[in-house]
Amino acid sequence: MAKLTKRADGRYQRSITLANGKRKVVYGHSIAELNAAVDAARAADKQGISVSNQTLVGEWAKKWLKSYKTGLRAGTLVMYRNAYNVHIMQYLGGLKLRDIKPVNVREVMQGCADLSESMQHKILLTMQQIFKTAAQNGLIIKNPAEGISITPHKRPEKIKWLSAEQQLQLMNNVSDPRARLFCALGLYAGLRREEILGLQWGDISNDGITVNRASAFVSSNRPDSVQDLKTKAAHRTVPITDKLRTELDAAPRTGLYLMTNVTGLQMTQSGFKRMWDKVAKAVDFRVTPHMLRHTFATSLYHAGVDVRTAQYLLGHSSIQMTADVYTHIGKADASDIAPTLNAYFSGNALATDVHG
Repeated sequence: MAKLTKRADGRYQRSITLANGKRKVVYGHSIAELNAAVDAARAADKQGISVSNQTLVGEWAKKWLKSYKTGLRAGTLVMYRNAYNVHIMQYLGGLKLRDIKPVNVREVMQGCADLSESMQHKILLTMQQIFKTAAQNGLIIKNPAEGISITPHKRPEKIKWLSAEQQLQLMNNVSDPRARLFCALGLYAGLRREEILGLQWGDISNDGITVNRASAFVSSNRPDSVQDLKTKAAHRTVPITDKLRTELDAAPRTGLYLMTNVTGLQMTQSGFKRMWDKVAKAVDFRVTPHMLRHTFATSLYHAGVDVRTAQYLLGHSSIQMTADVYTHIGKADASDIAPTLNAYFSGNALATDVHG
């Protein structure tokens, strides 16, 4: 292996020999990053993908997906592909990597400025990773996506959880058995959408519901065959409350999974959309699957469940994630405490505290 050297700009570099006998210099900001770039360059060479100063963004994007994004969950891979194919390719695909400047990246971001902030983040992340790996492989000197930001939207903050009245209306109005069960698993167990879709009847016992898998979608009619959980922490057993037990007992068992289509097979993306439409039309307020999970978190908070236990029940990989949720809920509660304080300050309790 060629000698590793450190450049004046702080980057590490190593020269490798390609299959055609030519030498190629590969770069990285750390030794680990350099080794990853070397592996990617050799993998590309083995696959017959040539990279040079003439490489187009579109050519590198294909190579980047093959060399750097293998082994990803299907949903994540689809996210990267859609971000590039739908929003980036039309602006940058036919341009040479070496010719891309920050202004070109800004043009892409201006073109998606009206999209949700979440979608903008995905598009920007895709470009940042494409150009970062290109710099590691010596195709460009600097990542032109560095320092670029999204366009924030000025809009009122959306409600993230359901009130007690909204929860009651939801469960009273949703009549479709599978839709009711889905809502119950979100409200009373805090499961993520993918975890509910991956839940099998064998995962349910007297001790609770054990989350063993997550089901994402490859396409509108095909669930992903890989059902790995989001993190190790997602594997947990959630107790079954009385309300949830009632819904589980009433739910039809038509197949291996709790969420199935009319033939008893695992639910597809198109099938889920049809089911969720029934939920959305049953109430007069906005509701999403994630709001059900967030509502469960508020229930844990108001029930006095400590943050460490809540972390486990929610399947958070970091206690900070749970603490942030609890803090947000606490701030919302604090904004409604004025009447309580007014009653306290104007009542006998204050006099007793001061003079007693």
